[in-house]
Amino acid sequence: MHLLPVMEGLHSAEAFTQPFVAEFLELVRQVERRPEKFADALRGKVIATIFEEPSTRTRLSFESAAHRLGAGVITVADPKTSSVVKGETLRDTARVIGGYADLLVWRHPHDGASRLAAQFAGVPVVNGGDGRLGHPTQTLLDLYTLYKKWGSFEGRVVGILGDLLHGRTARSLAWGLTMMGASVVVLPGPGLDWEPGFESRILERYGYRLARLSHSLFKEWTGSEQARVLEPKGLVQGRLFQGDAPIVERLDALYLTRLQDERGAGEQSAGVFPGLKAHQLQAPILKDTFFLHPLPRRDEIPEFVDADPRAIYFEQARLGPIVRQAVFLAMLCSEHYSLPPLRPLPSGDAEHSMGACPNPSCITHFEGMRPPWRVEGRIRWIFLCAYCDTALQAHYVGCRSSRRVHPAHSPQVPKIRPENLRPFADRESAIAQGFRWGGG
Repeated sequence: MHLLPVMEGLHSAEAFTQPFVAEFLELVRQVERRPEKFADALRGKVIATIFEEPSTRTRLSFESAAHRLGAGVITVADPKTSSVVKGETLRDTARVIGGYADLLVWRHPHDGASRLAAQFAGVPVVNGGDGRLGHPTQTLLDLYTLYKKWGSFEGRVVGILGDLLHGRTARSLAWGLTMMGASVVVLPGPGLDWEPGFESRILERYGYRLARLSHSLFKEWTGSEQARVLEPKGLVQGRLFQGDAPIVERLDALYLTRLQDERGAGEQSAGVFPGLKAHQLQAPILKDTFFLHPLPRRDEIPEFVDADPRAIYFEQARLGPIVRQAVFLAMLCSEHYSLPPLRPLPSGDAEHSMGACPNPSCITHFEGMRPPWRVEGRIRWIFLCAYCDTALQAHYVGCRSSRRVHPAHSPQVPKIRPENLRPFADRESAIAQGFRWGGG
């Protein structure tokens, strides 16, 4: 497997590490406290914002951040005015705009677009939101908002409520919170839960476990009094994690998301979409709960909540340009603002017989490409599309070194080094490529 080159830029909250986030949050604090110190930090740099989906807050937040640092900004704010309508591929667009700017911020309707763009741009690419996959700078913003309130995430309990199936901010935040040691209560709207494979990867990556807890309020939101919680192993906190389905006594924060109609969520949801109601605000479980939302909101947060001191979503939005200033400093001024490295996301290997990516929203379908693969896992290898993180079906796995192939469940497979892995959909394909049957 080709472990290099990695995709330059910031594409996924899955790439975050605790050391990176800890030092990044301190950099944001510096920018917030002494903005004048950074006013000319990017003088002479050009940042391009390419937004192929509608955006107000995210685009203006990035552009405000660039201007506050002294950078120039060029932008594509309406894909109807770009060469996309002429049939230009994302790869060619990245090549061209990468020659005009020092960094690209890319928002795209398809999963994995920023990762693909990064392989052709020649400059760092920052994911401004791609399909339902992720929104890493929003997660850094969400984490900083809570960091200002708490200082530490360990022992905190955060509910994520709403459209988890299509909500990229919810997915990214789940990675960020668990990486920082918080517990995540999963509260999907009816019919809007994320796929189990996504959750399983988080549990394995951070050594978390899946448990259940209950509260009568959950039934108003999800249709069931029980909810899943992703928690650190060995954590015991009062009544929270004891018994089969203990009653949760508090949420430290509740992150609400809207129904993602633009990705077909309205057709998949069943029942009333969850949100805050007036009577719920008096529930003891929400007594000290901060309410967050990536915005724009709809009916899930009525306007009467705005005056509540627990509502911090407008403060959250205000911090957007400040957090994104720190992103630009880390990407373009690393000699002065060096941070611990991100976890690399390999660019992947397109050599396989596993077929097309099963995710219909993956960028590979729209670019006419075979999905490159990467691997994750501690106990067993999990093959993922390197662009959209969707699991690929490898029923047989070969070793490039020994030239032997084994069933995917064979105990021999985890012993194969990542660079020697070669996945196959069937045994015949492996034999045709010169691999010998290794059994298992």
